[in-house]
Amino acid sequence: MKSKSSFFLENTLVYRWLIIIALPFYYFTDQFITQRDVIFAINLSILVLSALSFRKIWIQVISSGLISYISNFTVSEWNPHMFLFHWFSSFVVSALIMTLIEKYLNEKRNTIDLINSLAKSLDSRDEYTALHSHNVATYSRKIAKEMNLSNSACDNIYFGGLLHDIGKIGVSEHTLNKPAKLTEQEYNQIKQHPLIGFNLVKHINRFESSGILNMILHHHERYDGKGYPHGLKGNNIPLEARIMAVADSFDAMTSKRVYRRQADWEEVLKELTKNKETQFDPIVVNAFVTVLKAEKFQTTYNKDQNHREKDILTHNQAII
Repeated sequence: MKSKSSFFLENTLVYRWLIIIALPFYYFTDQFITQRDVIFAINLSILVLSALSFRKIWIQVISSGLISYISNFTVSEWNPHMFLFHWFSSFVVSALIMTLIEKYLNEKRNTIDLINSLAKSLDSRDEYTALHSHNVATYSRKIAKEMNLSNSACDNIYFGGLLHDIGKIGVSEHTLNKPAKLTEQEYNQIKQHPLIGFNLVKHINRFESSGILNMILHHHERYDGKGYPHGLKGNNIPLEARIMAVADSFDAMTSKRVYRRQADWEEVLKELTKNKETQFDPIVVNAFVTVLKAEKFQTTYNKDQNHREKDILTHNQAII
């Protein structure tokens, strides 16, 4: 499930066919177009296609030289100095475009690597909920898709799910792994993890623009305003956080912990439905129930670590 930007930037084969088709027409451009500004725009378009098609500097040197040769070939008086100037300027433009594209894609890859590293750090601390973040990410993405959110939003929600509990890094291992009911003091400590997680990653600009910070900070807010940390209510809670609240609660209820039994599907559905408009956004709950019914209640993502890492790798390769 690629974002639109990644889809258009990475289809190099398509651009190579386009430039092969465009070059012969470019050769005869000045025979049917006399306006120099139009010819300049066509020339720039060819350079953009070249940068999108070939991501190597040496290929840009050759392609920009070929483009310059074609544009100067039809000139009545061949001027080698103008040809060299056109070649150099064309190479600079195409190389700049290529560099910007590669920078964007590299930043996206680096962000994905960072997310996976943070998620693995969290997994290593909590033996009972090591797969929880992956489950929540997968459920949240399914809900977002059912609600017809964009591919980009679905991807961001998936990554937000991987990181929604990152603040538990700041909670003691004794509290995280306690095999019995938490005391009030321990519960209050757990309730700090949204703020801890937010403060841990708030300086990462991409997390803010993608809504990941909202998911980390607000996934324990309640639709009736009785949640934490800020007591937001209704639509004041960011949509991605409302989605994650349902997925988070669902996985908590369907995952077996040492201090409580695993709830069955029918019981979980009743609980979700009962808490519409109190704990959960009713629209989100309805979307999730639709997903579960469509999958005939057979879907489960509480997998072992090898399956989890394979799923994450597959998802990342699909959107980079």
